[in-house]
Amino acid sequence: MGIRLEDVSFSYGTEKIIEHVNFTFENNKTYTLLGRSGVGKSTLLSLLKGFQQPEAGKISYEQTSEELVEVVFQDQQLFPWQTVSQAVEMPLKIKKLPKTARKEKVANLLQELELTDYANKFSTKLSGGQKQRTAMARGLITEPDFLLLDEPTSSLDPQTKELAQALILSEQERRKNTVITVTHDVEEAVFLGEIILIMTAGGFSIFENPTFQHSERRDSIVFYEFCIKLRSFLKEENGQ
Repeated sequence: MGIRLEDVSFSYGTEKIIEHVNFTFENNKTYTLLGRSGVGKSTLLSLLKGFQQPEAGKISYEQTSEELVEVVFQDQQLFPWQTVSQAVEMPLKIKKLPKTARKEKVANLLQELELTDYANKFSTKLSGGQKQRTAMARGLITEPDFLLLDEPTSSLDPQTKELAQALILSEQERRKNTVITVTHDVEEAVFLGEIILIMTAGGFSIFENPTFQHSERRDSIVFYEFCIKLRSFLKEENGQ
C-alpha cells in the first residue's frame, strides 16, 4: 500500500513548485515535510489528496485511493455553529453512513481522544489543544489510510504542542496508517518523522531519522545533533 509519485511536476503560473519528483509514501510510516515558506509543502498535500492535479507525471494509489486520504488543515476549519460531536460526525454524514453507526463511531472516537466531556461544546468555547484534538478526530473518523497534517501544532503553546505531538504518534501506532506532517519546526519534524523530507526548489532531500525508535529521544544528545544537522542543511538551501 502506498502513494507513488512518478516524475511529478506542478507550477503556479511560471513558478515551478514541484519538478520531476519521484517518491513513494509507504504504509504504516510517519513522514515530515520541512522547508521554507512557499516551497510547496502544502501544495504537495493538496496533490496527494487529489485537490489539485500534477501538470506532468503521475500519482498512483496502490491498494488505497484518494477517498482514503484525509487532510487536517492548519486553520482546522471548525465551523463555529457546530459542536465537537457535530464536527466529527460531518465526514460520516457526507459518506451517508446510517445515523446509528455514525453516533457509535463518534462516541468511541471522542472517548479515545478524551473529548467526551466537550462533545456538546462549540469550537469557540474550546482551548487550542481541544480544537486540535477535534480536528484530528474529524480527520480520523473515516479511518483513512493516509492522514495529512498541515502544521497541526503551530498555534499551540509548548506544553500543549508536546501533548499534541504525542497524540499524533500514539494514534498512528494504534491505527498503523501513514501520517504526513507539514511543519516549520525542526524539533517537531525530528520527533514526528520516521522519514524527513526537506523540500527544496522543485524536489526534496530525504533523511532517515536515526532517533525515531528512541522512546525518550527528546532527552538524547543524538536527537539534538540531528536537529542541528537539519538546520544546517536548511540554511545552506536558503543561502544563509
